[in-house]
Amino acid sequence: MQKTCRQMGISLTDHLDASQKADMRAYMSLVNNILGNAELYVSWLDNSTFTEITKPRYGSVYPWPLKHVLTWQKQRQIKKRLTAFGWAQKSLDEVYNEVDNCCHALSERLGNKKFFFNDRPTELDALVFGHVFTLLTTSMPENSLASIVRSHSGLIALVKTIEDRYFKDPEVTRT
Repeated sequence: MQKTCRQMGISLTDHLDASQKADMRAYMSLVNNILGNAELYVSWLDNSTFTEITKPRYGSVYPWPLKHVLTWQKQRQIKKRLTAFGWAQKSLDEVYNEVDNCCHALSERLGNKKFFFNDRPTELDALVFGHVFTLLTTSMPENSLASIVRSHSGLIALVKTIEDRYFKDPEVTRT
């Protein structure tokens, strides 16, 4: 995303000072390390989600037997990654606790503001939007991640603000 913005001549951080940029990078690391790994864990290591959602979706674009081989390889690759980061041995409840702690930290930083830093969105806002929107809108056999996120009203407000501001067609009115 950052590369695309630079190529288009758009900066989402030019209004931040050096300290704010450092804080933003730290929170982005938190989001990638917690929400990103939690999504991978639930999608690839939680048996019910893998069986009902991930395996059919991932394999659907490949012919038999390739879809089984490539899905198995991808699952192995994800498990290696999560093992390296200390996530593969976590229980599902531990993953949920990590997500709740992450959401709490993000909510604390956001406070009652529309965006994390000042009155304009940054890469952090975009990153959080992507993860939270996905967690809220992806149908899963177990919706605990969505429930955890929904308990953090500031994050829900952030998603709504970004969705309304940047993804709603102004010509379309909802009833």
